[in-house]
Amino acid sequence: MATLLDVLDAAVNHHMAGRLAEAAQDYRVVLAVEPAQPDALHLLGVAEAQSGAHAAAAALIARSLRLRPDAAAPWGNLGGALRVLGAAERADAVLTRALALDPALADALTNLGSVRHALADHPAALAWLERAERLRPGHPDTALNRGVVLRDARRFAESDACLDALLASRPDHADAHLARAVSRLVRGDLRAGWDEFEWRPRRLPAPPWAGEPLEGRRILLHAEQGFGDTIQFARYAPLVARAGGRVILDVHPLQFRLLRSLGPEIQVLVRGPAPAPHDLHCPLMSLPRAFGTDLTSIPAPPAYLAAEADEVARWGRRIAEVDTGTRSGPRVGLVWAGNPNHRNDRNRSIPVERLAPLLDTPGLRLFSLQTGDPRADRPAALPDLTAGIRDFADSAAILENLDLVIAVDTATIHLAGALGVPAWLLLPYAPDWRWLLDRTDSPWYPSLRLFRQPHPGDWDSVLRAVATELERFAADQLAPQKQS
Repeated sequence: MATLLDVLDAAVNHHMAGRLAEAAQDYRVVLAVEPAQPDALHLLGVAEAQSGAHAAAAALIARSLRLRPDAAAPWGNLGGALRVLGAAERADAVLTRALALDPALADALTNLGSVRHALADHPAALAWLERAERLRPGHPDTALNRGVVLRDARRFAESDACLDALLASRPDHADAHLARAVSRLVRGDLRAGWDEFEWRPRRLPAPPWAGEPLEGRRILLHAEQGFGDTIQFARYAPLVARAGGRVILDVHPLQFRLLRSLGPEIQVLVRGPAPAPHDLHCPLMSLPRAFGTDLTSIPAPPAYLAAEADEVARWGRRIAEVDTGTRSGPRVGLVWAGNPNHRNDRNRSIPVERLAPLLDTPGLRLFSLQTGDPRADRPAALPDLTAGIRDFADSAAILENLDLVIAVDTATIHLAGALGVPAWLLLPYAPDWRWLLDRTDSPWYPSLRLFRQPHPGDWDSVLRAVATELERFAADQLAPQKQS
């Protein structure tokens, strides 16, 4: 009869062979008999992390550490799970403790480098990753992280060399190709970037479209990324129709009404459990490659989406009801944070307490457009315009009633740009690739103006510059009223 130790050994063997389900089952058998078995708790947590269940992994590994607090490896694995969950400060402390117990934990060194990267501390990130590299020369995780940190520190030649070396040894490393895609795109080398971007996972079996003649065939365009990406690349749907395709656009239900404004030649459908019948398909983010888009050929009309007129009127009345303060002047909507679950939210969002320079700007009527968890921190001086929003068509109607939108990198800024509403985008030092580097305008959206951090984490400089420009904006908007 198998002993508990035999079951644990079998679990470890399954685990080492990559049979995660069998390993997890055996670890649970052990824990059913001995709930405080620290190895089973730790290794089940590792298996859960490898399966993508990082919250469950963190809970299990934390339980093992309460039983055996001086074990270095569990601290390292807990830090890795916390890193993926976005808990950067906790991960930093946990990984630092792991390395105090065992300075040669290469995974912990790599994870700590990644955490310091998330905290926008590029020098420290590179120092930890270089230590990991000395322990495990050429390890793909360390090389990938080094390449990404060097890219975001704008040390592009070194980043290219790092990623190129990784791909020379592992030509099919999809994450390295995607990291190199971002590096190309953010520098404006769009065509090379689109090619590398094709290493994204594929989800549909039908032949993908790459720009060949369509000749009346049904082509399914489908959203695969976030709401902002869908808005940005939906501009290509009418071009596909003009190229001879019968276009079906498959979208999230919250964007259905909005994207119907692309025009009657686009059949917009709410995403269902199975795709609509089609002959070809193309992810929205592959359309720039299909059209050979470079910086000189980005299709950027002043506006390509529109709000419904009756909704604009309805929300105009609603805003008038909310706008009961004593201030006068142009209406300005504000978004200071994105989805906290976004992998880069720490760098793109602004702590609400830093907003004082904007809130104190005279001559404006400021409103909150903030949604999600950060909405709860809304300053009392900002009336909330988001109550009652059903979908992006409602959001579009609200924006059409404003004179200016100021936002961090969220779907709101894409919506404003697609509608042609004047908007100011507040960007971190290492921006998302689509905003390129250094420039104050966007070739994707003519109505946008970009304000950038001069150094990693420096939102105060950005907000001071925006406050100065806001005073000018308010004065310019009020001048015609005084003249009349």
